[in-house]
Amino acid sequence: MELLSLQQSLSTQLIKKSNSSILKTDTWCVPVHSVNITYKPVSRTKMDILMKMILQSVANNAFENAEQLSDILLVEQLFIQDLLSKMEKTGLINKVDSHYQQTEKGQKQLQSGVFEEEQDMKTIELLYSPSHQLFLNGDIEEVLEFEDFPEQLYRYHKQEEKISIQDEQVLEEIRAYEQPESDEGEKEKHLSVIPSIDSIEDIQINDIPCIEFIIYDQQLDHFSVRVWNTLIDNWDEKLEHEIFQKEQSTWRENYLQKNN
Repeated sequence: MELLSLQQSLSTQLIKKSNSSILKTDTWCVPVHSVNITYKPVSRTKMDILMKMILQSVANNAFENAEQLSDILLVEQLFIQDLLSKMEKTGLINKVDSHYQQTEKGQKQLQSGVFEEEQDMKTIELLYSPSHQLFLNGDIEEVLEFEDFPEQLYRYHKQEEKISIQDEQVLEEIRAYEQPESDEGEKEKHLSVIPSIDSIEDIQINDIPCIEFIIYDQQLDHFSVRVWNTLIDNWDEKLEHEIFQKEQSTWRENYLQKNN
């Protein structure tokens, strides 16, 4: 894939708009970090009736085994045993003096009606741009297919030896992956909660090619800038806004008056 071909295609699209002309075209790269995020999600589901019955039973009476609970609750002993094991593992009940007891955690979850269970540790790779101060969504492998990478870096890129990302920003991004859009009924049945981040590892820095156009509309006498970001495969409004704010006051002198 050639960046020049993409540049020519985008130029054609922009020029199709009447009264507009491209005053400047440039290519450069914006650094984007690949980061590994390690975290442990917590699954939250509506507590089923049998679990509630067991928690209530062990809170009010002394039961030593699944057989005794099975006789009282009139439920197959195997189901009771499986659930007791799960509840012990998750800390909802424990055994004291050979009797099951409800823990403080079990009491709280019984009151809320929501069962919480820690899942296995997970690792996810995300792409973070210090220049945007945002995570970006895109396929880095497709970007690497470009043959003509610009050597020049984005002139306002944030140079950071160690990236600094707020935990809440990371959590929001992970939650979007953990809880994809689904109907409200499914969300009520199951929700994955990310209470905290275990670690953030900066793996590598990727140079993402971008194509910049300075555009002038003769009829409106108006300047604008468009920046195509090859990672997001779209126009990058964040970088466009930054360039416009920093440079638009100089464009008339640099691109119109000098040519007259």
